[in-house]
Amino acid sequence: MREQVVYTLFSSSGGNCAYFKDGNNEYLIDCGVSARACEAALRELGTSLLNIKAVFITHEHIDHIRALETLCKKRPVPVYAPEKCCAVIAKQMVHASPYLIPLTASVSVELDGARFTPFSTPHDSISSCGYAVETEGLKFGLATDMGYVTKTCAKELCGCKAVIIESNHDIEMLRHGTYPESTKKRILGDFGHLSNKSCASFVPYLALNGTSSIVLAHLSKENNTPRKAFEESFGALTSAGAKVCASLGEGDVRLAVAPSEGPLKVI
Repeated sequence: MREQVVYTLFSSSGGNCAYFKDGNNEYLIDCGVSARACEAALRELGTSLLNIKAVFITHEHIDHIRALETLCKKRPVPVYAPEKCCAVIAKQMVHASPYLIPLTASVSVELDGARFTPFSTPHDSISSCGYAVETEGLKFGLATDMGYVTKTCAKELCGCKAVIIESNHDIEMLRHGTYPESTKKRILGDFGHLSNKSCASFVPYLALNGTSSIVLAHLSKENNTPRKAFEESFGALTSAGAKVCASLGEGDVRLAVAPSEGPLKVI
C-alpha cells in the first residue's frame, strides 16, 4: 500500500503551510513562510521542495503565499489558486505568474488519482477557499481563515478522515487585547477568523460524521493559547459523547493543536 500522510508544517498568522504525500506525489497547501523555512521543515520529513509536484493556495494574503516567488524561480511548479487571487498574485510575483492556474469553487482538480476540491470560505480577502482532498483510501480537509462555517464547508468536510480547522482566537482575549477596535471588529466579523467557540461548536459534527483526526490551526499568538483552543474543542467533543485522545489510533477522535512552527502529523 502506498504511503499517504498529511502534516502541518507552519500554522499561525506568521505563516501557514501543510504537506500531503500520496505515494510518489507530494503537494503543499499554502506556502506562507520563506522558501528556506519550507525546505527546512520538509527535510525534517525526509523530503525537499524539489519533490513538490504542485502547490494549492487558499488565498492571496502573504502568510499563505510568501515562498511562492522563490519557489517558482528556482523550481517552477503548478500553482493552483482561486481565480481572483491569481491576478493579485501575478502582479506581486513575476516568477510565479506563469505557473498560476485559476480555480473555480466546487470544481475539482485531479492529479495522479488525487482529487482536490476547493470550496469558498468567508474571509476578508479578494477570494478565499478551503480544500477537500480525496484519493484512494483517504479523504482529508483543510479550512482556515473564515469568519464562520458555511453549509458548503460543512458539506465538503463531512466524511473526511482528517480535518485541519481554524481555531484562531479566544473571544475574551481578543476583546480585552491591544488590537485597535477596527481590527477586533474585523476578526470577529463574518469575514474574519473562526473563534475557539465557533470551532468547538463545529467539531462534534466532524466527529459524528467520520473524522478521526482533528487538528486546530491558525491560532493567534496574541489572542489565543494552545491550551484554550484545545480545552474548548475537547469539552465540546466529550459533551457530544466522543472519546477524545491525543494520539492517532486511540479513542474515537484524536484532537491536536498545530504548532506555529514544525511538522505535526495530521494522519
